[in-house]
Amino acid sequence: MPNTLVPLPAPEPGRMPHVCLVAGDAPAAVKIAPVAAAMRRSARVRPIVISCGDLTEEVGEALAAFDFLPSLVIESTLDGQTTQGAAWLLNALDRAYADLAPDAVFVQGDNAIAFSAAMAAFWRRIPVVHLDAGVRSHDLTAPFPQEGHRRLIAQISSLHLAATADAAANLACEAHGGPKVVTVGSTAVDAGFGAIERHHEHADDRVQALEEAILHDGSRMVLVSLDSPRWSQDDLAAVLHGIADLVLATPDLEVVLPAAYESELRLVADDVLGRLVRVTIIDPVDHPDQVCLLSIAAAVVTDSDVLAEQAPSFGVPALVIVGGAGVWAEPERPGYPWTAAPDRAIVARIAEKLVLSQVERLAVPPADNPFGDGFAAVRCEQAVEWLLGLRSRPREFTPGL
Repeated sequence: MPNTLVPLPAPEPGRMPHVCLVAGDAPAAVKIAPVAAAMRRSARVRPIVISCGDLTEEVGEALAAFDFLPSLVIESTLDGQTTQGAAWLLNALDRAYADLAPDAVFVQGDNAIAFSAAMAAFWRRIPVVHLDAGVRSHDLTAPFPQEGHRRLIAQISSLHLAATADAAANLACEAHGGPKVVTVGSTAVDAGFGAIERHHEHADDRVQALEEAILHDGSRMVLVSLDSPRWSQDDLAAVLHGIADLVLATPDLEVVLPAAYESELRLVADDVLGRLVRVTIIDPVDHPDQVCLLSIAAAVVTDSDVLAEQAPSFGVPALVIVGGAGVWAEPERPGYPWTAAPDRAIVARIAEKLVLSQVERLAVPPADNPFGDGFAAVRCEQAVEWLLGLRSRPREFTPGL
């Protein structure tokens, strides 16, 4: 039977409803921050941002770029994808919800933090709101355990906020439909536009000089952004050798690669790319700096969904590195990223194609980003208000209604 949903009664007079927004890593923080900001602007819902898990420092740094501090930090040294870690997170979040008495809990994505936060709320009969709902691989083993988390969170959510029509269609196939499913776009796009407004200049003089060369002298640049813990040393080396081949084959091309000092990525990058004069390896940058680099890039090579969703807003083609053995896929629609396994030859070939497509103006026009228009956070905030009985549901959640 399809799940049904009746909006909750309005909170008691004089009490602003509280919504806990739980972030377990930097990408979740980037996507949640615009929603928290929209709630703060509307002044009808009080956002309580919770940083949770073993990456709370990264979450705090990501939120700081949006002028937010976590309202609560729940730090754990345990892996949330183990039974011990999940049990600890559930217990800690349950205690937090008991103290905060939120009217709803807002989670993003499919990691262990999102799953634990949703389950703890469900057991306390607190409505769960799921951002980026409806993403499916249709294979429980890949990615594991994220695909299972996605499906389980869907079963207990009171409100599904899908980024795209495809994601909403996936939910409909699982009997999640009606007013509780709202296609809002990706809040990563909102975060990207906001980051450009906040950016001033780069802390690294080399990057600042490179940006000026790109804007005024016709140079081109590829941004490479990888999360080293996700990949083996061999996978990182394969991707970076592909980037090296691209640089050697394209005389006017520069590469910028942020990598933490002494990280696996930095060590491999120094070995593979360190002797190339048109490669700039820098320390990690905050979100506004990263988006500024993205906005002037000829292409981006990344494993980040956030960057892939932001790239079309700036007319930048994207190659997303995914798991698998030698697979690659051309996007079916404009604005969607290419995908490839960490294979040297494939990475070099597709990256070169994307750089050329940008020169030939074949990249998607910025206004046609299929992942959002910059108003996703406002739609999320309005949908949460409707769930909490604070507004009637308009025909379509849009800014100004």
